[in-house]
Amino acid sequence: MALDPQDLEGRIEDTVHFDEYKPKMGKDDAVIVATFKVLGKQPAYDLENFIEKGYDWVIDAETSPGEISEGRYIVFVEAERRTGFPKKFMDMISDIKNISDVEDWKMVHYERPEKNPVQELSMDSLSRIPLSPKKYRDGKIAAAAMESILNTARVPRAKNDLQEFRTYQQKER
Repeated sequence: MALDPQDLEGRIEDTVHFDEYKPKMGKDDAVIVATFKVLGKQPAYDLENFIEKGYDWVIDAETSPGEISEGRYIVFVEAERRTGFPKKFMDMISDIKNISDVEDWKMVHYERPEKNPVQELSMDSLSRIPLSPKKYRDGKIAAAAMESILNTARVPRAKNDLQEFRTYQQKER
């Protein structure tokens, strides 16, 4: 069934989360996982089908098997971690605007265990996500390298002294 304009009005939350969950179809460093929160199981399936059938660059789209909170489901969207991702994703968001009432999209990129600020969803903010497997791995290696340097130098340590360098541990789906 095709979706008509505003079919998902009032159903999709305005904040997209990136790299909060582990991918199902590849390794963390090769796949970006974007998640949308949707009110209602059928609207979530409708969004999943819209994305999976409409965008060949999407590796997989899937709705969470159960509710995450009262009547809310997550739609997981997996795509390759590549430099072309921001443009493709923004084009998809432009199309989703036609079937929802969300105009001002926001995003959260999970890169640290704490302090993952909500920011405006734009080409610029999407470009700050690691867009290659190497950049993703480099970010993960930084915390281990910093800890090794501090230990080798025998610098006095305090609890959570490396919090700024630690990366977010993605959740299982």
